[in-house]
Amino acid sequence: MAREADGASPSAYGRIAVLELDPLGHRLRYVRLLLTAAPDAGLPLLLVPAAVRSSPEFAEHLADVAAEVVEVPGDRSAAVRAAVATAAAAGARLVVPDGDKNVAPLLVALARAGRAARPGVSLLLMRTVLPGGSERTTPGMAVKPPLAALLARLPGVRVRFLTDAFGVVVRRRGFPGIEPVRDPVAVPDDGPRAPRDPDAPFRLGVFGVISARKNVPLLLAALERVPDVHLVLAGRCDADVAAALTASSLSAQGRLHVDDRLLSEAEFDAAIAGVDAVAVLHDNDAPSGIVAEAAARGVPVLGPARGWASSMVTGTGIGEVAEVSGPDAVDGVADAVRRLRAAHPRRATAARRARARLGTEDFVRGLLGDVL
Repeated sequence: MAREADGASPSAYGRIAVLELDPLGHRLRYVRLLLTAAPDAGLPLLLVPAAVRSSPEFAEHLADVAAEVVEVPGDRSAAVRAAVATAAAAGARLVVPDGDKNVAPLLVALARAGRAARPGVSLLLMRTVLPGGSERTTPGMAVKPPLAALLARLPGVRVRFLTDAFGVVVRRRGFPGIEPVRDPVAVPDDGPRAPRDPDAPFRLGVFGVISARKNVPLLLAALERVPDVHLVLAGRCDADVAAALTASSLSAQGRLHVDDRLLSEAEFDAAIAGVDAVAVLHDNDAPSGIVAEAAARGVPVLGPARGWASSMVTGTGIGEVAEVSGPDAVDGVADAVRRLRAAHPRRATAARRARARLGTEDFVRGLLGDVL
């Protein structure tokens, strides 16, 4: 039987078992995509703790997916051991799309299972940041690369890293030999986007889980200096973000529009499509799904001058960037908003052009290629 370079047999598995231990952010959208792409050879298994199964995110993204739900323990190590045993007993490939915190537990679980009782495994590294970058150094940053390399060398194990939806970044320092899969972003079949009304207020949006790293206070301060731009926030806001919104004068001016709650997928899509530009001002070293979601709808992006999101914006020409730290950050972001508004038709054209680089096939094939 032919074997792939990473040791996975192309026809050994007809079923998948997907493990997810955290319902936050866009993780469950990945899980849904994998479950719905699973082959018809057997109902896929969905392995989740009780806390995930009872979460509102599960109800939104996974409640209607055809899968056999198996509850695993809440403790991470115990959950991974249970997932390995369950997948092996079912003759399924274990797929871990949120793999960063599960590399070490998976190594231990596979070693304990023994080679004869191991399932095939596909694991996705969603974050491949290393010490010394723009983010606070953690112990996990240092140990993840050697542990991931060790895991990838095991027979039947496939390790991939998540790159941006455009494929701008194709390799990651510290993770040699680990191939990328693109962040899956589907292009909606909604026809051409209507030109914006030049007499309407320019609407800039922030979406998703709106935490401190999205630099909302900086954006609020910058928009004080661009008086004809409105700010739209849709998604759950962390407490510090909500406090900054309450203190902002944009609300009294009628320029602040907030929908602080968990959005359905349809509401999330409509929110992005309903603004003139999307602000993604975090400069962390990770791919931004929001940048690609905006481009999928022909919406330009205001991004940071550094980090992975910056590479996505500048590599496709879909927006403007600004420094998000330092004494001149407020003025810099305000200037970038003005440039984006002035160049909006050109940036919107670039966003529509970038849609051709998006899709879900690379993600699915990268993780499930040997069971499809």
